[in-house]
Amino acid sequence: MYVLKDLWHGNVSPSERFICSESEYQQTSCKLCKELDLFYNQLSPEQKKQYDKLEKLQFELTNISEEDLFIVGFRLGARMILDVVGEYKGQFKSPIEI
Repeated sequence: MYVLKDLWHGNVSPSERFICSESEYQQTSCKLCKELDLFYNQLSPEQKKQYDKLEKLQFELTNISEEDLFIVGFRLGARMILDVVGEYKGQFKSPIEI
């Protein structure tokens, strides 16, 4: 129940994550940022405005997708817990009641 208290008091934020240094994600992210900077600097002012609009829409779409994946994963985890603690009538009798 302590997780629920932490959630209530705002101490738990599933969307807040920190990237591990030297991770594959961090290395790829650095490469992407460098390439994006090179690309962005070649654009005209009008193209930069259009690119910024596209980037904002991509960010919104990513947030929607990550939120949905979090909910689906959480619900699956909850279903697994219910399956574990719920009643199960197997094909064999167990000498010990579990």
